[in-house]
Amino acid sequence: MNDMPWIRSYPDGVRWDIEIAAGPVQKILGDAVAKWPDRPAIDFMGKRITYAELGRLTDRVAKGLQLLGVKPGVHVGLYLPNTPHYIISFFGILKAGGTAVNYSPLDAAKVLEHKIEDSKTDILITLDMVSLYPQMAAMLGKTRLKKLVVGSLGEITADPDTVVNEMKAAKQLSEVAWDDHHISFGQLTHNDGAYRAYPIDDPRETIAVLQYTGGTTGLPKGAMLTHANLTSACQQYRATTAGSPPVLVDGQERFLAVLPPFHIYALSVNVLFGVLMGAEIIQHVRFDPKAALEEISTKSVSVFCGVPTMFTALINHPETPKHSLRALKYCGSGGAPLPLEVARQFASITGCNLSEGWA
Repeated sequence: MNDMPWIRSYPDGVRWDIEIAAGPVQKILGDAVAKWPDRPAIDFMGKRITYAELGRLTDRVAKGLQLLGVKPGVHVGLYLPNTPHYIISFFGILKAGGTAVNYSPLDAAKVLEHKIEDSKTDILITLDMVSLYPQMAAMLGKTRLKKLVVGSLGEITADPDTVVNEMKAAKQLSEVAWDDHHISFGQLTHNDGAYRAYPIDDPRETIAVLQYTGGTTGLPKGAMLTHANLTSACQQYRATTAGSPPVLVDGQERFLAVLPPFHIYALSVNVLFGVLMGAEIIQHVRFDPKAALEEISTKSVSVFCGVPTMFTALINHPETPKHSLRALKYCGSGGAPLPLEVARQFASITGCNLSEGWA
C-alpha cells in the first residue's frame, strides 16, 4: 500500500476496503426501531423518546405531509434549530417520498428567497420562534412557498407550559398568522401514521437532501446528496470506530448533539450516525459549555462532535475540573482547522483523542 501511506495510521481492525451497502436513508431509522424499540432515541429538555416512539412520530409526519401533497419529486424545507422536530421531520419527509432541503436560520432574506426558488420548496417546517417564523412568514406570497408547518419548542419537552411561559417572558415567541397557508405541527401529526411507502429503486440516483453551500463565491448552491451518499458516509463512520476492540458499541452509546442539524456535519454525525448506532441522542438547542459539561459527566456521554471553539471552551471553562469527562470514547472536530494544542489539552483532560475531519 505504498500509494496509500495514510492506511498505516488506521486504528487496529479498521479496513480501507469495507463493503458498503447503499440503501434508503429512512431504513437507518427502520432498522434501529426494529433492533432497539424500547431504547431512548432522543433526550430533550427532560423528555425522552424511544426508538419505537420516534418511528411512530415519523410515520405520522409522513402521512401528514402526504396529505399536503408530498410525494417523490416534492421538496420540503427544514428551517429548524436542534430540537426533536428536526429529526422527526427529516425522516418523515423521506418516508413520504420527498426530498429534504436544509435552511440556515442565519441566512439573510435574499438568501432565503434564492433557496426557496432554486430548490422549488413549496412546503416548509419551522417553529414559532421570533428568530425563525417571521423570516419565513415573509416569504409567503413573495416566493413560491405555499405552506408553513409551524411547531412550538415546548411541545416536545417534559414541561410544555413552563417552556412556553418562559419563552413568552423572554419575548422569544412570535404570533402566528393561522390561515390556509399555515398548519401546526400538532395538526400535521394528528393522523394514524398509515403513509404510502415509495420504493427507492436506485439509492445512488435518488436525491435525499438538497444541502446548500455557504455562498462564499456568490449565492449558495444546492448540493444534491443521494440516499447512497448519506448511508455510505454513515457506514464509513461506523467502520472507523469499529476497531479491535471496538471504540463504539451498537445500542450502548450516548451522543451529545449541540451542532445545528441543518449543517451536513451535524446531520451526518449526530443524527444519521447516531441513529445507525442506536444511540441516545441528547439534544441542546444551543451550545452552552457549562450545560455540556454537566451532561457529559452526569449522563456518561460517550460521543461529542463539535467545532474547535467548543473544545476550547470546554478546556478553559472554570468548572471543568469539577466534572469527570472520562466517559467520552469518541470526539470529532470539524468546521475549521483544529489547533494541535487544543487536541492535546482535550485528550489530557478527557483521556479521549480528538479526531479531526474535513471535506
